[in-house]
Amino acid sequence: MGINMNDGFIEEVKAHNDIVEIISKYVELKKTGNNYKGLCPFHSEKTPSFIVSDDKQYFHCFGCGEAGDVIHFIMKMENLDFVDAVTQLGERVGIYPEKNSVSKQEKEEISRKNTIYEINRAAALFYYKNLCKKNNDGLSYLYKRKLNNKTVKTFGLGYAEDKWEALNSYLLEQGYDQSIIYAAGLVSERKKKNGYVDKFRNRIIFPIINTRGKVIGFGGRTIENNMPKYLNSPETPVFNKGENLFGLNFAKKEVGSKKQIIVVEGYMDVIALYQSGIKNVVASLGTALTKYQATLLKRYSEEVVIAYDGDTAGQLATLRGLDILREVGCQVKVLRLSEGKDPDEFIVENGKQAFLDEINHALPLVDYKILLAKNANDLTTVEGKINFVKSITEVLQQLKSPVERDAYIKKIAMDTQISIEAIKSEIYGNTRNNPQNLEKTMIPHTNKYRSKWDRHTNKYSIKPVKPADKLGYLEAERSLLKTMITDKTIFDKVKATMLPDDFIDETHKKIAKIMYRLHEQNNLIDMETIINALDIEEVVILHQINDKIIPMENIEKALIDYINTIQKHKLTSMKVKMEEELRKLEKIENKSQEQIVRIRELCINYDKLQKELKKL
Repeated sequence: MGINMNDGFIEEVKAHNDIVEIISKYVELKKTGNNYKGLCPFHSEKTPSFIVSDDKQYFHCFGCGEAGDVIHFIMKMENLDFVDAVTQLGERVGIYPEKNSVSKQEKEEISRKNTIYEINRAAALFYYKNLCKKNNDGLSYLYKRKLNNKTVKTFGLGYAEDKWEALNSYLLEQGYDQSIIYAAGLVSERKKKNGYVDKFRNRIIFPIINTRGKVIGFGGRTIENNMPKYLNSPETPVFNKGENLFGLNFAKKEVGSKKQIIVVEGYMDVIALYQSGIKNVVASLGTALTKYQATLLKRYSEEVVIAYDGDTAGQLATLRGLDILREVGCQVKVLRLSEGKDPDEFIVENGKQAFLDEINHALPLVDYKILLAKNANDLTTVEGKINFVKSITEVLQQLKSPVERDAYIKKIAMDTQISIEAIKSEIYGNTRNNPQNLEKTMIPHTNKYRSKWDRHTNKYSIKPVKPADKLGYLEAERSLLKTMITDKTIFDKVKATMLPDDFIDETHKKIAKIMYRLHEQNNLIDMETIINALDIEEVVILHQINDKIIPMENIEKALIDYINTIQKHKLTSMKVKMEEELRKLEKIENKSQEQIVRIRELCINYDKLQKELKKL
């Protein structure tokens, strides 16, 4: 059941989260004029161009164009979707979705989930305190694995002692109901149905935390050689293995401009890489990647590098997971560590740079599949080459890009010494699926025997629709302002012809007044001073003006055209108003002397205006 978030709830969350206060937690802001200013957190800059309006509760970056309200800022800053961003901001000020839920059932479900979150947090703290005790087997194990105290604290690692009911007894003492402790997956029912035992015993505990910072479940690794080696929380109202990724709460903040996430198999792989400084890493919780996890990764990253253990990277389930990543639009690469070790072992022995070098040599997914097919066939024999080409056929058929497909066909032809034509025939056969045959079928027919689809879409007889006329004077004013900002000589020429009040748009008029004043005072137009004098919406318009590209060839003629366009719009507007007033006066049957005089005055002025318009 989804969370009910109507407009009223969202507006209440926004009203209780002041944008200046929120952004100040991430950006050092200084009051400048009507707004606050700081260095943009979304792109690198040395001069502050990030503007926050207290009055409008809105932000805008003059440098990169990023803009929005407090919810959009948190979405962008924390890599959250809309619901998670609203929920996080709501929880910050004590506004919860259940108060906005319309049904009793929904309220109860959300309340139940929140209680499980509380229990999980209490359990995580219990396990962490166990780990911090002296003469602790769990801590000794983690030290042997080369983890330091800072990393242990960062991930909130814990230790479940070798006791049957340690956690359960603690949670009961804290006032939690036995049924909800069981629903959280922290205990198992005894075989004789006469009580409960702790789910995790004598294990290192890895809290699994979602992107909102909630503990949703746990993973436990045995310290001895007990089976299973790893044990995860069961499915609960807040935890589903196929819908979460270990470490994503950290990785989402670390993807950086490269937009890359590394996916590993184990908890220790994530933690070891993080400790070494590679923080854009997650683990798939011991399952093949699901569609939900793939979509989750796509939200935060454009490129996904799979760095599974050497002995499992070729498994069929893994390949299916890689295909799912590609299907949702991720660029997929596969890392094959040169020494055949898992990422944890490799980075402990070789260090961060060596691992990054390996990442740089990761294979694109198709190349990886080709490599697997090569390893499975002896290309020194004719039979091996034939089997290799046949095995890779399906892979190439799935490629949507003809260019990509053609490049790989040529590569395979070189590797096998089999002709390109033969490989294409193997891939496409001699049917209409062959691209060459498809090209023939795509030639438009002009007779009455066109295909049914073609007739219905009228594909080849559609005539382009002329775009609607733009508000030409607005474009002219913006272009004029841009040239004035760019070139002092041009500014002087325009100033001799136009005053700020000659601009029609009010924001353009305000920008022009500031520019004229700066020019008179300092003989210099300073963009920062202009920004400081504008409201947030006006800064957005200034950003659009500054982004305009004005060709400087024939600039003299262009300036005349800009000014004439503005003047023509003014005169046309006056003409329309005169016509409207004349129509109203003409409808009056018994006109007064004043009305007759006004009609004559309008006619004279109208005639003059018509002549001026003809000159433009």
